[in-house]
Amino acid sequence: MNREEKIQKIENLVYILNEATNDYEDGHPAFSDKEWDDMYFELLKLEKETGYVSIDSPTHSIYYKSVNELKKVKHNHFMLSLNKTKNIDEVESFVKNKDFIAMAKMDGLTCSLKYEKGRLVSAETRGDGIIGEDILHNAKVIPSIPNIIDFQDTLIIDGEIICTYKDFEKFSDTYKNPRNFASGSIRLLDSKECYNRNLTFVAWDVVKGGKYNFLSQNLVFLSNQGFLIVPFVIDDEMKISKILEILTSYSESLNYPIDGIVFKYDNIKEYNKMGHTDHHFKGGLAYKFYDETYSTQLRYISWSMGRTGVLTPVAVFDPVIIDGTEITRANLHNISVMKDTLGDCAYVGEPLEIAKVNQIIPQIISAGPKYDYGYVISHGGVSANDAPEHCPICNGEISYRIENNIERAYCDNLNCKGKLINRLDHFCGKKGLDIKGLSKATLEKLIDWDWINNISDIFTLKNYRDEWIKKQGFGITSVDKILKAIEESKNCSTNKFICSLGIPLIGKTASITLAQTFKTYLNFREAFNKDDSIIYEIDGIGEVMIENIKNFDYNEADTIYSNYINEITDSVPTIDTILSGKIFVITGKITQYKNREELKSFIESKGGKVVNSVTSKTSYLINNDITSNTIKNLTAKRLNIPIITEEDFINLIS
Repeated sequence: MNREEKIQKIENLVYILNEATNDYEDGHPAFSDKEWDDMYFELLKLEKETGYVSIDSPTHSIYYKSVNELKKVKHNHFMLSLNKTKNIDEVESFVKNKDFIAMAKMDGLTCSLKYEKGRLVSAETRGDGIIGEDILHNAKVIPSIPNIIDFQDTLIIDGEIICTYKDFEKFSDTYKNPRNFASGSIRLLDSKECYNRNLTFVAWDVVKGGKYNFLSQNLVFLSNQGFLIVPFVIDDEMKISKILEILTSYSESLNYPIDGIVFKYDNIKEYNKMGHTDHHFKGGLAYKFYDETYSTQLRYISWSMGRTGVLTPVAVFDPVIIDGTEITRANLHNISVMKDTLGDCAYVGEPLEIAKVNQIIPQIISAGPKYDYGYVISHGGVSANDAPEHCPICNGEISYRIENNIERAYCDNLNCKGKLINRLDHFCGKKGLDIKGLSKATLEKLIDWDWINNISDIFTLKNYRDEWIKKQGFGITSVDKILKAIEESKNCSTNKFICSLGIPLIGKTASITLAQTFKTYLNFREAFNKDDSIIYEIDGIGEVMIENIKNFDYNEADTIYSNYINEITDSVPTIDTILSGKIFVITGKITQYKNREELKSFIESKGGKVVNSVTSKTSYLINNDITSNTIKNLTAKRLNIPIITEEDFINLIS
C-alpha cells in the first residue's frame, strides 16, 4: 500500500473501531476482544508508518468519566512499604554479598494496574496496603498508562503516579509540591480534570505476568510493552555512593521527583523467600534522602500544662498511619514555633505535612498553602491557633512572655491543678523520690478528693487512710503499700531530692553534680544566699541552668525538706568517665538491675549515653536474649553492633 491507501485504511479502521466501541458499551459487541485488539494494533502500526492520526482515532481520543465517589477495593496482593533508613552504613550492610537492584524511589502515589487479555481492567491506590481506592476512571486518561497492550496473559504491575517537575511548573503557584499534587489529582472524581493535571505513571515492579526470574529483566519487559519504567542500576560492584549519584542525576534529567533510592533483591524467588512483616517487605530497603511526609488536615490546637505553668500548644489533626502507628498529634513547643509552623492565621482544615523525624517523633514539616488533595478550599475564617485568654485547666489568667526571643504562654494561677499534677507526678516519679503506687492517675484522684493541694500534702495522706481504703479501686493492701512507700521516700539522698524539685534543665546528672559539690541540700541553698560564685566553676552546669537554679521558688521545697526529709548524704553517685563516648540501647527483660531506668542511670553515671534506636553509632545493644529476632537485635546484627547481656555489661564495667 502506498501512503494514500494507508491513510484510507486508517480512516476505515477508526470508523469500525469507534462503532464497535459504541456497540460494546450498549451491550451488543460486534467483535471478539481479540478481533478488536488486532484491528487496534494494525491502526497503531499504520499511524506510526504514515504519521497520520485521525482526530477521533481511538489510539489518541480520550473518553472522560466522572464518578460519585472513590470505591474501596481489596488488593489482589499485599502492597506494603519497605523498611527505611537514612544511614548509608545500613544500606551497605543490607546489600553485602547479594545480587541487588537499586531503583529511584519515586515521590508520588503508589498505584497498582491490572491487565486482562491486553486490556486495563483495574487501577488501585495503595491505601493501607490491603485496602485501596479504585481510580480506574483516572488511570485510563493518563497518557503513560496504555489502555491496551499486546499481552494476552494477566499482568499486574505496581508503580508510582507522579507529576514531573516540568509538568508541575504551571501549578506551582497554587500547590505545594509534585507529590501532594499527584496524590490529590489522581483522586479527583472527574477524569477530565485529572487529565488536565499532566500526571505520569512510572512502573517499578511486576507482581504477576513477568516472564523472568529477575526484577531487572521484568522491568525491561515492561518497557517493551510501552510503559515508562523506574531508573535502575544492577551493578553490584559499584559503590553505593556512586549508585546514589547516578540514579539521582538521571532522575533529575527526566524531571522525576524522587525522595530516595530503593535497594531490593533482584532475584524474585530470593525476595519472596524473605517474606514480610505486617508493615514492610523484608527483601528491600529504602534509603531516604529525608523523612517521608504524610498529608493531613489540622483540626484544632490543644494546650498541655507543664509543671512550671507553661502552656504548650499541640496540633491535633486527622489521623495518619506512619510506620504502622496512627498519629493524631504533634507538639508545637511554644507560641513562636506554632506561628512559624502554622502561620499567623492557621485555620481548621489547613493542610499539613507530617513526618516522624528520625522515624520516632511526630512533627509538622509544613503547613499550607491553602489547598488539600488537589482542591483549593475555603476555610471560612475558623481560626485554629488563637492563643487562649484563660488557662484551659483552671480558667485563670494567662500571661505571654518573650524570653530569649521565644514567646511562651504561662498560667499565672499559683494554685492551678494543671501545674500541681505535673509537679506532683515529677516529684513522685522515677526521676524524683520514686514513690511506688502514686501514679498520675492516682494523684489526679487525690486532688479531686481535695486531699492534696500541694506537694507537702503527700506526706499527710496517712490521715485519710480509713476513708481511702473504702474508695473504689483501692483497698487495705494497696493503700498501705503506698503509705509505706511515702514513708520510705523520706530517707532521701541529696541528689534525688534536688532532682525531685523539677528545676528546669536540672535532671539526674546535673543533680548528682550539684550534690557532689555541695554535699547537702542546706549547703546548696546557702550558696545562693551568700556567695554564689562557686556554682559558676562547676563543670557541666551552664549559664542557663544557673539562671534556672537562681530563679526557682524554693519555699515549698524548704518546707518539705525541714518537715519530712531525712537526708542521706553518703549515697551520692559518682560520675566517672569509664563509659565516656559509649552509646547504649537497652531492650528486653532486665534481671540484674531493678528496671531499665536504674540501668540507664548507672550508665549515665559512668559517662555513657542511652538512646532508643540502634544505629551505626551505637556501641552496644544490651539484651539478655541475644538470639531473639527482635528488630533491635536484627538491626544490631546487620550493623555488626555487639549484643551483650547484663552480665556481659557488668563484666565490661569491671
